[in-house]
Amino acid sequence: KKGFEAPNWLSYYKISQHYSSALRWIFLTQNLPRAVVMEDDLEIAPDFFSYFSSMAPIYDTDDSIFCVSAWNDNGLEKLVSDNKQLMRTDVFPGLGWMINRRIFAELSPKWPLAFWDDWMREKSVARGRSSVIPEVNRVYTFGNQGNSVDNGFWSKFLKPIK
Repeated sequence: KKGFEAPNWLSYYKISQHYSSALRWIFLTQNLPRAVVMEDDLEIAPDFFSYFSSMAPIYDTDDSIFCVSAWNDNGLEKLVSDNKQLMRTDVFPGLGWMINRRIFAELSPKWPLAFWDDWMREKSVARGRSSVIPEVNRVYTFGNQGNSVDNGFWSKFLKPIK
């Protein structure tokens, strides 16, 4: 990506290729119908797996769904209460999300060399489809240090989301 050739951006290229490689293995080598993608700094809710199991048949048959996520960017404790409420968003939420073989087959040939999550948020990638998210998060990120997050950002924006 032009302007991001310096060595300090190398990790973004490695992360994108890691995701692409893992998803190719899941869908092309193992021939699985869908995958739940998690980062290593997530704590999961007790109903995390049943949430995705319940959503899988809906996701697989509804072409208007881009992905299913366990994360709600607006999941501040004071704003959420209904553990059964689901919503749609036009923004790719990441942080514990499910993708199926159909969507991956479409995305795989165009997978970016870097900044995969920014790419997933582009309107031309989602193509009018929405991501399903819970009102109450099914994951919590405790990652206050990382490739694109520092403690200040995490404390201000991510820590309050429960």
